[in-house]
Amino acid sequence: MTDKQKILEYLKYKGISKNKFYLKTGLSVGFLDSGKSLGVDKLREILDIYHDLNPAWFLPGDAPMLISDNELNEKEEQYIRPIDISDLIRKIEELSVQLGAQINENKHLHETNQRLLAQIDDLKKSCSNDVQHGIEDK
Repeated sequence: MTDKQKILEYLKYKGISKNKFYLKTGLSVGFLDSGKSLGVDKLREILDIYHDLNPAWFLPGDAPMLISDNELNEKEEQYIRPIDISDLIRKIEELSVQLGAQINENKHLHETNQRLLAQIDDLKKSCSNDVQHGIEDK
C-alpha cells in the first residue's frame, strides 16, 4: 500500500472527505490521486494537523494506523507551551509602538493626498480658464 493509499484509508476510517482534507491541509485538490509518494514535507504537514495519525504506520512494519490515547496525550502536551505573561506584555508593547508609527504615517499620507488633490483641482481650474481665455481671445 502506498503512502497516499494509507492517507486515503485513514480518511475513510475517520469519515473525513477528501475536500475537507484538502481544505484543512492546504494541499492541492487531486494531490492524493496523483503519484505514489507523499514526500516528507507533505507528510509533516499532514501529521501536524492529524495528531492521531501514527508516523510509524508509513514505515515498513506492523505499526498501528492510530496513536493510542496515552501516546496522543503525550504528543499533544508537546504542542502546548507555557505562556510567559512578561513576553506577551513585551510583544503587545512592541506592536503598540508599531501601530502608533503606522497611524502617524497614515495621517501624514492622508494630509499629503489632500494637499495633492487640492493642487490637482487648482491645475484643472487653471487649465480650464486658460482654454476658455484662449477661445475668447480668438
